[in-house]
Formats: sequence, structure tokens, C-alpha cells
Amino acid sequence: MRNLILPFLLLSTTCVSAFAGAVDSRPNIIVILSDDAGFTDLNAYGGEIDTPNLTELANQGVRLSQFYSNARCSPTRATLLTGVDAAHVGFGGGVVGDWVRELPFEAHRARLPYDQPLISELLAGNGYQTLMVGKWHLGGSYIKERPELKDWWRKTHPPSMKLTDEEMEQDYLALPPQRGFQESFVFHGAQGNLFYRPEDKHDYYEGNQKAKLKYDYDYTMHCYADNAFSKKHYGACHGKTGKNFYATDSMTDRAVEMIEAASKKDQPFFMYVAYRAPHKPLQAPEHLVQKYLKRYADLQKIADDRHAGLVAQGLFPAEATTRNANYMWTQQTPEKIEKFRLQSAVHAAMMEKMDENIGKLLDGLKKSGEYDNTLVLYFSDNGAASHIGDLMNAPYTGVKALLWEGGARTHSIAAWPGVIKPGTINDDVVWVGDLVPTFLEISGTEFPDVFRGVTPRKPDGRSVLKTLKGESMAPPEALFFNDKGQQSVIYQGRWKLLIEPGWYLQTLKKPGIAYELYDLSNDPGETNNLAEKMPELVAKLEKMCEVWKRENNIVDYAEIIKIKPNDPY
Repeated sequence: MRNLILPFLLLSTTCVSAFAGAVDSRPNIIVILSDDAGFTDLNAYGGEIDTPNLTELANQGVRLSQFYSNARCSPTRATLLTGVDAAHVGFGGGVVGDWVRELPFEAHRARLPYDQPLISELLAGNGYQTLMVGKWHLGGSYIKERPELKDWWRKTHPPSMKLTDEEMEQDYLALPPQRGFQESFVFHGAQGNLFYRPEDKHDYYEGNQKAKLKYDYDYTMHCYADNAFSKKHYGACHGKTGKNFYATDSMTDRAVEMIEAASKKDQPFFMYVAYRAPHKPLQAPEHLVQKYLKRYADLQKIADDRHAGLVAQGLFPAEATTRNANYMWTQQTPEKIEKFRLQSAVHAAMMEKMDENIGKLLDGLKKSGEYDNTLVLYFSDNGAASHIGDLMNAPYTGVKALLWEGGARTHSIAAWPGVIKPGTINDDVVWVGDLVPTFLEISGTEFPDVFRGVTPRKPDGRSVLKTLKGESMAPPEALFFNDKGQQSVIYQGRWKLLIEPGWYLQTLKKPGIAYELYDLSNDPGETNNLAEKMPELVAKLEKMCEVWKRENNIVDYAEIIKIKPNDPY
């Protein structure tokens, strides 16, 4: 525990030199990210999944009702760590950080550039300990040390991209230990088994070395697989019982160890905890899956109760209308409905397990003596995915990777004793890109004019410290979103224009261009399309979108699918 010698809040006028010879009392920062969690998955957001620890965190802090991600995993993570629009760091247009997704375009490169600073690098350079556990998914590899990967690289990249020594070096420089994280226990890719047994090969790294996993848990494993690929890669553990590594548990254990060690030092710490739950593959302890199968006997009641619960919490207007999105559990064959129910149950089990571990993480923080001087922020990287999203994002429309509110708006909780008023709700518009400026302000860290010899892009977001403290802030003029042919802008926090919403290859089959315009101030359910009634506003916002696309070097998705025709989603 660091003994505090100064008031708990130090603003941007403070520099680290002020702490020479003294204990640094600046606040710790912990960012907890869930992966594909639904907006109403939490009790604190009207849901039925048992999430008591996040409820307690909400009771001790603030719930944000209008927090926006970038609607997809890697673009959100890229902006979270850089503070800039994702396209400026290679994750525009919905691209994600895997070799099969990389493209020969700057905005769609799917790898973080080495000359744009991450928050981990900025804070490490200003006296913070920097720690990470969990999912990276921002590109990079150890190909320069593993020549056996070269053939796979060439198979997964367009012919115009060449595997040079510089290319391999840039891959190495895109990984967490090279990007300011002094300690890291990570999974680099998008998805993989959450359960590992001692005999299984794994892809976790401790720093730059393959991690030695601990098999400290004993579960009967439910490993959902519904097709040949999933059965081959993710189904082997299903139904088996024995000692295992379960990602959600074991990542937390490592995080608690890091906190304990960090608390013994005089410097504050920044920790990024990126859970892989409840992202596919759907894997959870069997007893929890059975618990939610029983709870989910009536899925329509679950959806209705989520809507009512969100209204009761004061997080959704009672008078707002919503779309009927119950096709998945009312209009399919009984076999497909049962499949949907099972997937929903495993998703819920993964969420409960994550909440349990967030409780373990916060307990470790309290035992270290650091809780009272720590900003804890939790949110999801996007809405729930298409396999269960219409239920888990209710009453919002849309799912992960779609730009309706259900894909882009996520639940978000922040707690900071003595700074954030307990049990509050704030309706300000907050974007994931606002976090880096906020962290810079509370840590007294300046953004550099020059970084690694170049002028980096300054953060596109703004500090929302006032929002966290309960003060009202005007919304940003515009928030732009782009994902595989879809375009959207939220203007002045009220007007939302969507251009070609939905999967691009589906809208491409229809003549013309689809426009949807909503007034989010009274229609958050996006039910009343005003596009035909307000053509001048549509034209104005469309022009803003086009300017933003040019500034971000977004390549039209029609051109991208010419390069990768088998990658429509």
C-alpha cells in the first residue's frame, strides 16, 4: 500500500517530477473490458444474469447511459489505447487484428503503428507501472522468431503485401511488451478455447515468452460447438471433468498477483484487464449453464423483463418505443429455438463467471490497500453478437458490428471513492476515445508533440472527468462510426444518421442507398425513421460522413471485397 501524502486528486498541472523523493499519490487506473457483453446483461442495467459484483461497483459509482464503443472488438480496443479514431491506427471499416483480416491500406492495416503512442507508453513514461492481462487482438506476432509461420502469412495476405524483414519487425513491435506494458499475460488473437487441460497446447504469453499455465480449477466443462469447424477446434473439452485452466478465472488470478506486487511499490499503476468472456467460443462450467437453461425457459419474458428493468433503473425512457426483435426465439423451428436458448444460457454463465472474477479482482485491490485511490472503469467492447444479441441487447436494436444502438452503445460503470458520487447515473454522451484524455488529465501526463521521431495524431476524444464527477458536459459535435460498408454519425448527441445499415452484402442487393435518421433524444429504440421528412439534415450529415471518410482514408468496402471476396463479415 502506498501511503498518501497529497490530496487524492491531482490534475494535469501536476508533473511526475513533483514526486521526487516522495510517495507518488496519483490515482491508480484499472480498465476492465468484457468481450461481446449485451447492454442489459447486468443486474444494474435491468438484466437477470447474476452480476452482484458489478451491481456493487455501480452502487459505489456512476452508470453511464450513453457510452459508445466502436461497435466491434479491435476498433474499440485500438481507440481505447490510443484515444484516436480507429482508422488512424489501422482499424477502420470494421477490420480486426488477425492476419486473415489484414489489408494493404493504412486505415485497414489491422496492426497498431509503432509511431502512435498508447496510453500504456505515455503513463509508463510518466512514472506509472503498466500491467495487462487478457485479450490483445490488435495485430502483431512473433513471426520474426518463428519462421514456420511464414507460409501461413503468405496464404492469408493479399499478393500485393510482401513479407519483408521490416514487416516482421513491425509485427513484433505491435505486441504488448513492446508497447509500454511492463508486465503482461495475454492471448494475442480473437478467439480460442477458454478451457485448457494440461495436455492441451495453448497460445498465452507472459511478456514475450510462452506462458506456463496453472491448472487450478476443476470443472465439468461445457464447450458449445454447432458446426464442423467448432467441433474440431473448440468441442474437444465438452463434457469432460478435471483439472483445467479457465481463462476468466486464471486471468484474474494473474491480475491479482500483479496488483499485490504493484501495491508494494511507490508508483501508481495502470492495469488493463481484457476478459475474453462472453465472446465465442461459448465455454463455461456446466453447473452454471444448467442454471441458466432453467432460468431461460421463457425467452420472451426475459426480453420483456430486461426492457422493464432498464426502464425501472432509469436508464431507458418509459415512453420510448422499440422494435420487435424476437424472431430468434419465436419464429424459428423448435430445434433452432432450443439452440438459441442453449447459446443464451452459456453466454449468461460466462457473464456470471466474469462478474465473480471482477469481485475477486476488486477484493484483491482492497486487500492491497489501493482501492480508495483507484479509478475502476468497466464496459463492453461492443454489444452482444448475432448469435444471441437480439435478446441480450434488448430493448436496443442491432448487434455487434451493426451500427444501430445495440451494436455501438454499451453498458459502462465507473467508481472512484471520494471523486465519483456513489449510486449515480449520468446521461452524457461518452465515447471510448474520451478515455485516454481522461487518463492523461488525472495522471498529470502530457501528450507528446513528437513521438518516436514523428508528430503523432492528438486524441480525437476529450476528457470526461467532469462527467465522472457528476457534472454535465455538452455532447461532442459528432461521433462517427464505419463498419464494412455501413456508415453512421451521431450529431450533437441527438441526431443519428445511418447509411446502408446492416450487412453490406445484403444492402448491396437492394437498389439505391438506404438512409435512416433518428432523434435519439426521444427515440433511442430507433423506430421512427425521419430520413424522408428531414432531407436537408440527412444531406448535411451525409456530407460530414464523406469528409470524415476521406480524412480517415476509409476504403469503400466494395473495393475490399474484391480483394477478399470470401470475407463478407
